[in-house]
Amino acid sequence: MLDSFIFAVNTVFPIFIIVILGGLLKKIGLLHDPFFADSEKLVFKAALPSMLFLNITSAKGSAVFDGKYILFCVTGTVLSFVLLCVTVPPLLRDNARRGAFIQGAYRSNFAILGTALAESMFGQPGVVQIAMVMPFAISLYNFFAVLILSVFAPTDKKLTKSQIAKNIGRNIATNPLIIAVVLAVIWLAADIPIPTIMSKSLNYLSGATTVLSLLALGGNFRFSSLKGRLHLAVLSAAIKTVVLPAVAVGVAIAVGYRGVELGIIYILFSGPTAVSSYIMAKNMKSDYELAGQILLLSTFMCVFTIFIGVFLLKYAGLI
Repeated sequence: MLDSFIFAVNTVFPIFIIVILGGLLKKIGLLHDPFFADSEKLVFKAALPSMLFLNITSAKGSAVFDGKYILFCVTGTVLSFVLLCVTVPPLLRDNARRGAFIQGAYRSNFAILGTALAESMFGQPGVVQIAMVMPFAISLYNFFAVLILSVFAPTDKKLTKSQIAKNIGRNIATNPLIIAVVLAVIWLAADIPIPTIMSKSLNYLSGATTVLSLLALGGNFRFSSLKGRLHLAVLSAAIKTVVLPAVAVGVAIAVGYRGVELGIIYILFSGPTAVSSYIMAKNMKSDYELAGQILLLSTFMCVFTIFIGVFLLKYAGLI
């Protein structure tokens, strides 16, 4: 048990120490909101794509693509979204709240926090495994977000079917993470060596991914934003950080997944709500205040839920 506890501590707490540091540095005035905003953009558009590209292209000779495994992750994501779409609308009358609640409950911060967790738990094999799932997960997240926020938009803000389709296509086709993974797979398949000047440059960029993203996560956290609608935010965050991962991992164990694969499934479903969920809710006239509360609360809760989950999986010998 002690070994499992130490593994969970060493996996989870270094990540959240940096998150807390981001909040403290902002509190004392050393870092400010523009820094965190620019850090998020840099990570999303350059640093994280560089990390994913390098980790996939360096996996030469490894069996990194598993169709059945990816199908399991995709099916779980789709089913979680469908179940939320069936159960939430009858309980909430306000369309704007429906969209924000559903998006907050299914959409994970898989790219940023997920990558950091995968690397902390499993090293490069974890990052390679998560990178192969990422384009499918992110594509679904974007597709479902545009769809649900459009369907449950205020009457005067509803988009036509063609506008919805264009938004979905644009979000997927221009996503830097998806582009990086697709290019890496093509590069790997073509067996092209990476020039030293290119690999060193990408390494410098990718090295900034974890620290910048975690600092920004901490800098954007505000307890004051949890006022109002708290009961809805708690319920959505609990679904995101407790209910969905418990169901997904239970099914994965029954199917036979263990080790790195089971760990990535846990990360996929247990992470806090994605930061972009708040931005998208605000731009698409959803209840962005509720979206922000779900984001903040799920981020706070996952410090404890992920630690407990990692500890239990390690103690049971499943990862």
